[in-house]
Amino acid sequence: MRGYHDSPLAAGFRLAMIPVALGVVAPFSGSLHERLGARGVLLSGMAVCIAALVLLSAVLTGTAASLTGVMIALAGFGVGLGIFIAPNNSLTMSAAPGHRSGQAGGLLNLMRVFGTSLGVAGASAVLSWRLAVLTGIADRTLTASEQALLGGVKDGLLLLVTFAVVAGITSMLRAPPPAPALKAAA
Repeated sequence: MRGYHDSPLAAGFRLAMIPVALGVVAPFSGSLHERLGARGVLLSGMAVCIAALVLLSAVLTGTAASLTGVMIALAGFGVGLGIFIAPNNSLTMSAAPGHRSGQAGGLLNLMRVFGTSLGVAGASAVLSWRLAVLTGIADRTLTASEQALLGGVKDGLLLLVTFAVVAGITSMLRAPPPAPALKAAA
């Protein structure tokens, strides 16, 4: 948040909007999933994430007047993740046979960490590339102008939009969960 001349503490509090919003919304997304169905909830979550990223890209100007829009966009992104993550985890776990739930949970966490790492690395690579194009300096953000830095961040947000679109498409193409087995009456 160098473009806003924030202290690290203020920038951290602002970025905390994402996990706070996710934590508020996630407990309710399971019941939405049960009432509305998986595909609609998953697509809605990714649509909210995409809208929030587009909004963030539009309002990210580095001026104090844009801070409200930035915070709304960050909170909106957290809401989208909160809508998406719990139903996605539930569907992933329900696709595994019961005796493989430990392995499925481990693989789910591995893929979550891999996806997070891919997102951070991809956005960082785009930022570095765009700074090199705009300023000739790719490895030192401290010497880049605020406008070049904000421009590079906006380009990184486009990559995150692409990832969210892929997640939405994958959610649409996912096979429906298996029907629960009926227990025989004793």
